[in-house]
Amino acid sequence: MPGMKLFVSNRIEVLARQLARELEEPLSSPFVPEIVVVQSKGMERWLSMQLARYHGVCANTSFPFPNAMVNDLFMRVVRDVPEGSVFEVDAMAWRIMDKLSSLIDEIGFESIRHYVAGDVTGIKLYQLSTHLAETFDQYI
Repeated sequence: MPGMKLFVSNRIEVLARQLARELEEPLSSPFVPEIVVVQSKGMERWLSMQLARYHGVCANTSFPFPNAMVNDLFMRVVRDVPEGSVFEVDAMAWRIMDKLSSLIDEIGFESIRHYVAGDVTGIKLYQLSTHLAETFDQYI
């Protein structure tokens, strides 16, 4: 059945075994890949090897990063989305900078206001925005 499943464990071996059990049940079409979201190429390789160990082979499995998966879901659900990822670090940095600029005088933003005080070039606000975008990118 199509859908998204989330499994939680503090042991990667447990998660790999659970994934292997889940993939025992074939999809309705042999032309549709299984999608397994991973955080790194190393994790993709390790999981591929584990699945091959359990099943003899690991084939027709897609391993997108969270950013690509979220972007793909976003593009499927929201209409009229501009080309490219809405979660690209550079694009996010500019949107964060724009939002911070409009909120900087609000209550709760005193530390940011203090940090960028006296910076007429906007470099500090841009650097902060870029750092926030990069941090967010690591989570997605």
